[in-house]
Amino acid sequence: MNDQQGRLLRPIIAALCAGALLCCAAGTAAEPIPSVTAGELPRLLDQFGQPVSATAHAGEHFVLIAVSARRLRRIKPWEKALREAFPDLPILRVADLPADSKADYERVAEKLRKRLPEDVRVGIDIGGIWAARLAVDTRSPNLLLFDPDGRLLSQWQGNYRKKRFPAVRDAITALLGDPATPAGAD
Repeated sequence: MNDQQGRLLRPIIAALCAGALLCCAAGTAAEPIPSVTAGELPRLLDQFGQPVSATAHAGEHFVLIAVSARRLRRIKPWEKALREAFPDLPILRVADLPADSKADYERVAEKLRKRLPEDVRVGIDIGGIWAARLAVDTRSPNLLLFDPDGRLLSQWQGNYRKKRFPAVRDAITALLGDPATPAGAD
């Protein structure tokens, strides 16, 4: 295999390894990754009425964390661990509000404005459109890693556990490359 073939195969091999690591971290069988792209997800409004869109991160890897609005505080430990491991990796937060919920956008937005700092924006998904398109269960946090072209690379579901994070971190590192290693250093 020549260098050019190696460079082409590395991302594919890394994605396969990362998928295996994520499955091990979850302790469950592999779930197929939906073929949805960031561009297919509709624009949402955050708690301040500002648009939130997955396409805002075009050209860069990003993590989407989706969870039910009722369980939003469960993303905090995930976000803290991700920020420590990958300080430059953008994180998009989405609170799912199922169609059968008694709460509405205003009620959820008001609670978020009271409880979160102004720089912590959360897209409010009325009717659970994102969750349905991404095929995720929002009763617990979902971490979804997208590539710069908006393709969903990998996903993991579950509440944060310190002992599980190394496998998730390693899977993301396999997909992104080691943030401590300069590009082209291999």
